[in-house]
Amino acid sequence: MTFVQGTLATWPGRIFALALVAMVVGGAVIASRINAAPAKAELRTSTVTRGSVTQAVAVSGSVNTAGQVKLNFKSTGRLAEVYVTVGQQVAVGQALAKLDTTDLEIALTQAQAGMQSANAKYQQTLAGATPEDVAIAKQAVDNAQRSLEESQRTTSNDLTSAQQGLAKIDASYSAARTNFTTLSTALPNDVSAIGTTLADAKMRSTATINDIQASVRPTQEVLNARSAVLAADSAIARAQSSLSGTSQTALADYGNARDALVAVILKFDSALRAGRDTSGISQEYQVAQVAYASAATRLAGAFDSTTAAIQDAQSSASSAQTILNGATVRTYPDLDTARADLTSLQASLSASSQQVDTVRSRITQAGNALTGVTDAISGSYAGAQQNVASTQERGNSSVSSAQNSLQNAQLSLQKTSAGPKSYDIAASYASVLSAQASLLKAQNDLDSAVLKAPVTSIVAQINNQIGENVTGGTNGFMLLANVSSYALHGTVGEADVAKLKLSQVASVTVDAVGTARMTGKVTSIDPVATIQQGVPVYGVDVTIDIPNPQVRAGMSGTANVVIASKQGVLTVPNLAIRSQGGRRFVQVLKDGEAVDTDVTFGIANDTVTEVASGLEEGQTVVLPQPRAGATNRPGGFGPGPGGPVVR
Repeated sequence: MTFVQGTLATWPGRIFALALVAMVVGGAVIASRINAAPAKAELRTSTVTRGSVTQAVAVSGSVNTAGQVKLNFKSTGRLAEVYVTVGQQVAVGQALAKLDTTDLEIALTQAQAGMQSANAKYQQTLAGATPEDVAIAKQAVDNAQRSLEESQRTTSNDLTSAQQGLAKIDASYSAARTNFTTLSTALPNDVSAIGTTLADAKMRSTATINDIQASVRPTQEVLNARSAVLAADSAIARAQSSLSGTSQTALADYGNARDALVAVILKFDSALRAGRDTSGISQEYQVAQVAYASAATRLAGAFDSTTAAIQDAQSSASSAQTILNGATVRTYPDLDTARADLTSLQASLSASSQQVDTVRSRITQAGNALTGVTDAISGSYAGAQQNVASTQERGNSSVSSAQNSLQNAQLSLQKTSAGPKSYDIAASYASVLSAQASLLKAQNDLDSAVLKAPVTSIVAQINNQIGENVTGGTNGFMLLANVSSYALHGTVGEADVAKLKLSQVASVTVDAVGTARMTGKVTSIDPVATIQQGVPVYGVDVTIDIPNPQVRAGMSGTANVVIASKQGVLTVPNLAIRSQGGRRFVQVLKDGEAVDTDVTFGIANDTVTEVASGLEEGQTVVLPQPRAGATNRPGGFGPGPGGPVVR
């Protein structure tokens, strides 16, 4: 006790005592609250009532005029006058601008003259032909008859000339072909004849050598003659070798090339007889002709060595003959036979030289003959045939045209000589109607030079100035804004567009004119979505029935399109609807307890939902308790976000 008194006598002791007392009292209070039963929470409720539910889709956007009118003149022309300015209001039918009408007035005058001419001809048809008209018609028949005769005569002459040209080319072609064939096929025999003549020369040279060797007077001159004959004999052997070698090879190549060329020529002849196109054969012939010309050149050149050898033999034989006919040797009677054989040798060598020249000449002649064949196959024959065909065609066309002219002139004379026919009168009257239509068009074109307003509107844009040439374009010459009505244009998502239909009623508010509501109707729904920031949206137009006078194009607004509405139905607050595992239900207060109750719901707006079945009027439903710091939108209750914006 003394310790307690001592402790309380000091300030620290007093503070300690107070703290101890507070701890004891606080612990008792806490213990009592822990042991006490919890207080029952107060339920938030609402009553099931009858009312109206209107469901709508909100379309936010901007107000535009109901339409813009792009005006263009009907025809192109120079702008002469503009009667209005941008921003000016115009009435239906008011003149806006005018084109230069000089050309249009001229066209109108011409149409009027055409109308007068058609009327005059119509009256003339009704009255019938005059003697002067009959005389003119007869003269036209005579002229047409002379034209026909001249056309027939000219056609006959032209056709005869073309046919003669074709016949001339055909004759030239046939002659050239025959000549070429004759010359080219004779060459093997000519070459063979050269070989025969050279063989005879070889026999003569051998005999001459033997004759000289048999001489009983082998003087130096006789030996020299023998050497010359031996040289001639060697040259003849070279000529024979060249002829049987190089010349024969070239001759074989020439024969092959000639045969290939003749085959193409025969193919061309067959195509001509059958009337087929020869252009492809012409190209084939050119290839074969080039091959033939090359072979002919080689063959002609192949005889050069043969000719040189023959010339050497002739020179050696001539030297031998000079020696044997010398002053001393010619007195040797035992060499008379040698001199005779030597003379025969020279004759054979001369004959062989001439035969070689003949072969070369035939090769040249064959080439010259082939020129005529080449000209025909390369196009002159086909050209002549085409000329005959085209001449015949032109002639037939000319004669036919002249015959038609004559028939027309004769018919015209018959019609002129006879009285007016009903169909002539009808045709003349049709011309009058056509002239009237032309006149009406010219008048309309002139009237259209003045551009007029089709609707009451405001001039929004003028794209040309006076003096410029006005043409039709995408922007138009003048743009009018139709202010007789307005439409709110906005967008909705793909979840809402399926709920909208044309002519649905809407309540429209425009932010700039306050809360005043206007009515309207859905007049347009885009059939295809537009992607905005990766989200598909659809454009919707709501036309305002009676616009507020303060509404202007470009103002922002919202149209609430009514998609469903019911009156006198049971409703519950949206907060009362609970969702769990795909099940939607409410809690009904029964005997002070919240009981889960399944309900069939109907349409809804942003505050209440229709009860189709499951509840009765006057029943009490439980609302969820608000959570501290939570917003009024309950999490996990009600229809939740993402549904249609409704009222």
